[in-house]
Amino acid sequence: MDHFFIKLLLLEESAIIGVAILLMVVGGLLAARIFDVGVAFRRVTYLWWIAGLYLLLMLSQFGWSAVPAAADAGLLSALVIMLLGTFALFGAGIYYGSAARSNDIGGDTSRAWLGFVPFANLWLIFSGRKDVIPSRAPRSKVARWVLDPMLVIGALFIVAFSQGVEEVLEDTPAYDVADSQALVDLINQSQTLEESFEMEAEASGSQVPIRIDDITTLTDIRADGRTLHMRYDIAQQISGFRPGFEATLAIQFCDPEMFAADLGRGGTIAIEYYGPDGRLIQGYEITQSDCNA
Repeated sequence: MDHFFIKLLLLEESAIIGVAILLMVVGGLLAARIFDVGVAFRRVTYLWWIAGLYLLLMLSQFGWSAVPAAADAGLLSALVIMLLGTFALFGAGIYYGSAARSNDIGGDTSRAWLGFVPFANLWLIFSGRKDVIPSRAPRSKVARWVLDPMLVIGALFIVAFSQGVEEVLEDTPAYDVADSQALVDLINQSQTLEESFEMEAEASGSQVPIRIDDITTLTDIRADGRTLHMRYDIAQQISGFRPGFEATLAIQFCDPEMFAADLGRGGTIAIEYYGPDGRLIQGYEITQSDCNA
């Protein structure tokens, strides 16, 4: 089962987002079958409910940082199931809160589906009670004009804080594969060498050009079967590199955090350096034999 979840984790970001949305919908559908929602949420209660769910979902995603440790402990599948389950629980919570808000508006849960539609869920927040619904006991002016506004401000603060947490999650890598040899082994077993190089080319290719030092820039990276090609442009004209430069490259690319696993499976890293005039200065091919030297 670990291999299945590894393939899931290696999906593109858009595909993973799609899986998360699907799980939310499934969670909502299951909640609709399981829960008989009889409570009614006022506007401010519904706002706090949604804000709280959003915050809990964002905080739960920090659990992805435990993937390397879970892989080492043999608990990767359990962790991934738990973290993916948070999206289904979020969907169930959205349904429950929306159904409760629908009860307050019209006396039934028929409008609960609006909670899953962006912007349409605002109708649940701002819509008033229908005349056919028995009115609640009158609330004091202090509750209406002091307490409720304070609660709304508090809920909006929670939403803003949750968005800040989301930005941190987006800007911070969830985990480093190199932190767990078990995770590296699972990834290697779950994809071919060609797939590994294709993924690396796509990931790094989206970031080029990448400045390496004052005169060296990675300008192109592409996969060709069992070979990963890298092109570096040198900003000044040189005749060549020192004799031990290839050994230095081997140390760099044979590092476990770089391409040691792929080279160990028969891969080749082809590196070419070009001068400012576009002419090839020097080319190198790093293989497992260079790592063993």
